[in-house]
Amino acid sequence: MEKTQTKPERLACMDIARALAVLLVIYGHTFRESMRAAHLWCDWSYLYVYRFHVSALFMLSGMGYAMGRERSTALSVRQFACKKAGAILKPWVAYSLLMYLVFSAVQLVPAIRGMLSSSAYQLVSPGDYLLAMLKNENPYCFHVWYLQTLFLFVMTAFLPDRFLPQKISRIISFILMLLLPAVYSLFCTQLPWVFKGYVQKLPFFLLGTLLPREKLTKRAGALSALGLACAAGLFCLTVYPMDTLYASHLTGLPLSYGENLLIAGVCVGLVALCHVLRRPLRFLASFGQNTMPYYLYHQPLCCAVTGMVLYDRLHLSTPATVLICLMLSILVPFVLVRFVGKTRLGTLLRRLGLPM
Repeated sequence: MEKTQTKPERLACMDIARALAVLLVIYGHTFRESMRAAHLWCDWSYLYVYRFHVSALFMLSGMGYAMGRERSTALSVRQFACKKAGAILKPWVAYSLLMYLVFSAVQLVPAIRGMLSSSAYQLVSPGDYLLAMLKNENPYCFHVWYLQTLFLFVMTAFLPDRFLPQKISRIISFILMLLLPAVYSLFCTQLPWVFKGYVQKLPFFLLGTLLPREKLTKRAGALSALGLACAAGLFCLTVYPMDTLYASHLTGLPLSYGENLLIAGVCVGLVALCHVLRRPLRFLASFGQNTMPYYLYHQPLCCAVTGMVLYDRLHLSTPATVLICLMLSILVPFVLVRFVGKTRLGTLLRRLGLPM
């Protein structure tokens, strides 16, 4: 009689942590450059959450990949690549093209064209837009760089897992974690974001693939304390950035490794803390299981464009602008999934690759 493989238990703390990370991503996107220039707390908030929120999402994705590693390596390279392309690259392409159509259409209205002409949302040619997409520097929805990069990460992890013994594959992942921060600091700072983002964030995805989930939950209390200490250290670097130490590679490289360690500590500590607080935070678990629509649809219309209109044009207060952008970023995807997703339009959008 054959043994049936049991599916690894889904950890509620991972879903809760993913929900919090996505909410932090949305929060970071509510700030306009003009807000940051006018208010120190806006600048600190923006810089602080940007240090770790996407890194946490990549680490959680790495943990999710590790949970399904055995099932994944049973597939051929073509089967796995097609499966992940459908789940990750299809929304990236579909949403990027949708936003190009939206911004091209609204440019036909003179008042809107005038408002957007001095911003990142001015009209660009289809060729320039396609090139920006491939470079992960999309001017209309920059945040979708996460999807293309995530696809590259899962393929990077899959190929050694598929063809090499597990021990060798893990050693390769560990070596990459050690080397990539130096590669980024020394060679990647002037490259397009498609290369920079890959090299900068891959260590956190690989960390997720190597984390022993049992030890993480068993030692959640200690890891939570470590995470809080690392979060305090990151805040100190935000307030006192030590820019002069980054002026040269000799001093900047050790500091870069130190910052990466702090970010890793925050990411691991976040998951551990969510395990400790899983009962009071359990209402976030279902949100964390379906974050793609919220991550995708909140930007640019719910945050960037709304913030531009409310703060820069209508001169609404900063807290009110941030709050309205946050509420719209949660409400709009919820309505799309809950109501539009059940219609024929929702069916069409799903076929095109948009989550509904």
